[in-house]
Amino acid sequence: GFLSAEPGDIAAFLHETKGLSKRKLGDYLGERGERHAELLSAYVRRFDFAGLSFVGAIRAFLSPFRLPGEAQKIDRIMCEFASHFVSQAPGVFSSADTAYVLGFSVIMLNTDAHSVQIKAKNRMSKADFVRNNRGIDSGADLPAELLSAVYDDIQTDEIRTGMSHDDMGEAELLEFFRQGSTFRKFNHARLPPPPHPPAPPSE
Repeated sequence: GFLSAEPGDIAAFLHETKGLSKRKLGDYLGERGERHAELLSAYVRRFDFAGLSFVGAIRAFLSPFRLPGEAQKIDRIMCEFASHFVSQAPGVFSSADTAYVLGFSVIMLNTDAHSVQIKAKNRMSKADFVRNNRGIDSGADLPAELLSAVYDDIQTDEIRTGMSHDDMGEAELLEFFRQGSTFRKFNHARLPPPPHPPAPPSE
């Protein structure tokens, strides 16, 4: 039969249908507009994060689609992820904002640890990661053992976001982190600025 135009029905189709383009699915989920927001919310709520660690939930969430290359689309998708995670894991974080910031921090750590664009000497240490995430839980620190476990998990096993290391999506994500974005007040804008092009010769 025909697919219903209701966001919940479309979300079910996208979640359950195998073989969809991961790139197109990620782009579609991150589109702006009220109807797309309803669809994204319905799609995210089809995931069951109960009993999963935070990194385990991110792995499960990112497995069916690829993160879009556009920073604002990533922002919308991760906002819905954070809201749904805290609803299924009460007590882990004080609010969805904590899961949102830590989610981006995990994606940044994943890129930092596994991208060929970042030299080994510039990679984030565990102490850097813990320090960068101070005060993100409504002004309080998350348990050091939680952050240490997150760091070890990512270092050992890369989260496959669908981005290849020579992909423009990752280049834009790196630029998103350089600009600070969500992390400006949390000291996450730690990546070095891109090199400036040479100045044109003076006449």
